[in-house]
Amino acid sequence: MSDNSQPRAIGLDTILNSGFLFGNRYRPEALIGRGGMANVYVGTDTRLRRRVAIKTLRPEVAVDADSRKRFQREAHSVSAMGHPNIVRVYDAGEQTIPDVSADIPIPFIVMEYIDGKILRRLMDAGAFEPKVAVHIALGILDALDESHRSGIIHRDIKPGNVMITHSGLVKVCDFGIAQAIEDPTNDPSAIVGTAQYFSPEQAKGDIIDGRSDLYSTAVVLFEMVTGTPLFTGDTSVSIAFQHVTQTAPRVRSRRPELSPELDMVIAKGLEKDRNARFRTAGEFAAALRSITNLVGGGRADRATRPPETPPVPVSNIATGGAELRGDSQFAVESGLSNNANPNGTDMDLHDLRPLLTSDTPPKGSVVRLALLGAAGLLVIASVIVGMMYWVLTLNSGSNIGSLAVAMPDVTAESFETAESQLTALGLTVVRRVQVSETVPEGTVISTSPEAGVSLAVGEIVTVVESSGKPVIAVPSIDFMTMANATAALEAAGFTVGKVTPGYSPTALVGAVIGSDPKAGTTLSAGSVIDIVVSNGK
Repeated sequence: MSDNSQPRAIGLDTILNSGFLFGNRYRPEALIGRGGMANVYVGTDTRLRRRVAIKTLRPEVAVDADSRKRFQREAHSVSAMGHPNIVRVYDAGEQTIPDVSADIPIPFIVMEYIDGKILRRLMDAGAFEPKVAVHIALGILDALDESHRSGIIHRDIKPGNVMITHSGLVKVCDFGIAQAIEDPTNDPSAIVGTAQYFSPEQAKGDIIDGRSDLYSTAVVLFEMVTGTPLFTGDTSVSIAFQHVTQTAPRVRSRRPELSPELDMVIAKGLEKDRNARFRTAGEFAAALRSITNLVGGGRADRATRPPETPPVPVSNIATGGAELRGDSQFAVESGLSNNANPNGTDMDLHDLRPLLTSDTPPKGSVVRLALLGAAGLLVIASVIVGMMYWVLTLNSGSNIGSLAVAMPDVTAESFETAESQLTALGLTVVRRVQVSETVPEGTVISTSPEAGVSLAVGEIVTVVESSGKPVIAVPSIDFMTMANATAALEAAGFTVGKVTPGYSPTALVGAVIGSDPKAGTTLSAGSVIDIVVSNGK
């Protein structure tokens, strides 16, 4: 089919009511996002029986090679990373859908299903408490630290690409326009992203690096603590121009009660000259962590930024960058709008705040605290003296060693089993994902520290989980000889399957005229590719 063809929209009845499976495995059950670029469905992995989100490129977009490349890049970028703050990609591929007028393979990505809310919707209610804002910014920065270490620049950090789970975990999504830092096929100066959160170098079309993501994060943090955008304008161009030419206002000019320390950290993140910013996401995060106890936890004035539309819950969605909106009649920046809330659950911002702020006493407790203040100080003083005496009189026969545990051997276990064993011992588990030719998907490859090492309760253990064999695109072998086609497929990591004859009016007898699956389809290494050879008839 030519790139000028315009296929019909996919029939929802075909997708949702006919037992249709993406990749012969993933059953879509409800449309939760729809827009100009992509659709997002909530569904079930029929093999592992888990909830997933399925993101598909729309057929009218799939005919464009650049759009397909960007979509596939998202899957490849994220699948190489395993981090708690990054929405995980489980699988990707292409699928021909019956209710389309031509034979178009539609790319799809299967992602982690997030039970939470989009940061953009939470921010519509007004400024956050400083500690909440810092907590969210740290989640973004930890995700960026992982992606930058993996050589990936996100390029579109904004509230619509961040989700908060019900437990308060921050998840960064949509690496669809991310680019490999050292990939010569990518244009590092291409202007992509969202103008409200552009870095100056993005707005100018300069070559960018990871510090562009840090600027965008600082813009998001500025908006979270002030309740107002960094810059405003009538058009995206006017806003982008301000990022280049206007000195960023200080957060205390909008909210004087904010701490000077927080003001200085955000100002450094918003420097026009990237050489004056934090050098890495880890450095930015360390600066925020160093002032956590100084930023305060007083409630922000939620009236500082009235929402443009009534805030509507967006729950249980893994958007892969879809910025969903509560009212499906409105289009939003990323082209997707909320269509459904499958489980009917909701998380109010107040559910998150108590987890992160403990320095504001409940109503009615202030008087009691005042009356008990003097007595409380005496009790605290006596406890401190007792602890000092205990520490000074410790000897080698004390039972402090009981806090140590031996690191068990969890290699070859499933990640879930390993995590359960380690957390039962009081250890903190960090998950990393790595491709493996030999270790099955979901199985532990290794741990750091290794088995047998003595650890203190609470120490961090990194568990490396296999994501299975690497995903590879089927190369084009059309018009090759059988020998050359076989060599090309085997060099790419595939196995040659059946060879069948077929008719071609242009190919010579014996020349390859097609493959099944088709060129460009992404498959695991070792997959079988069937070949069609011209019979000249």
